Amino acid sequence: MTDPNPDPGYDWRLVVAPARGTVRPVDVPEGSRFPAGSPLGVVRGRRDEVRVSAAYAGVLAEWLVHEGDLVDAGDPIARLYPEVSS
Repeated sequence: MTDPNPDPGYDWRLVVAPARGTVRPVDVPEGSRFPAGSPLGVVRGRRDEVRVSAAYAGVLAEWLVHEGDLVDAGDPIARLYPEVSS
């Protein structure tokens, strides 16, 4: 069976939840490119809301959570392929 989304040949990175709470990812489809600092979503806890953003430019490989999922700090929420400079 052939993988419909083959690995482009470089390492992927995980984006993790910065705090415990309920996830609200942005509406960005997998495969989208984005610059460093782009918002990826929000983790809403009992007292506050923590924004999640991309630490580097890259491609969203896969969402690992859905709207309303409960996460703990450090849980993975997305997988990214970082941009590789030539």
